[in-house]
Amino acid sequence: MKTLYLTIAGALLLPASAAQARFGQRDPMAAFDDADTNHDGVVSRAEFRAARVARFDRMDRNHDGAISRDDFGRLLKFRPQAGQLLDQMLAEADTNHDGRVTRGELSQAPMPLFDRADTNHDGVVDANELAAARDRLQQLKEIRR
Repeated sequence: MKTLYLTIAGALLLPASAAQARFGQRDPMAAFDDADTNHDGVVSRAEFRAARVARFDRMDRNHDGAISRDDFGRLLKFRPQAGQLLDQMLAEADTNHDGRVTRGELSQAPMPLFDRADTNHDGVVDANELAAARDRLQQLKEIRR
């Protein structure tokens, strides 16, 4: 279940390269590599947020200006158990509770992956914090097997 949550998180809330955009083929920690736009090895909160918002157009698959269950029909068809997790994640970002997440709502949504990785709470994730977060994720994966 945790792996499914991370898969949806990777697709819904995190940036991705075109090659990694398909569900189930996304390392959630790769979001930090994608977000490091100035390639300094450090990802700031602003970089992470900007990269996530830049992914909005790819998530809005029906081009209606919002992200909703309608954009994840294929995932929900083949992985119906993902619906509850998707609903939960959408609800966290959906500030007006209309069942849709706009670009503005996404830009203001919580960033739990970033917050968990930024262990010293200085607003940046450095190489040491990123390595520790990758280790924690790997441990979670091993526990779930």
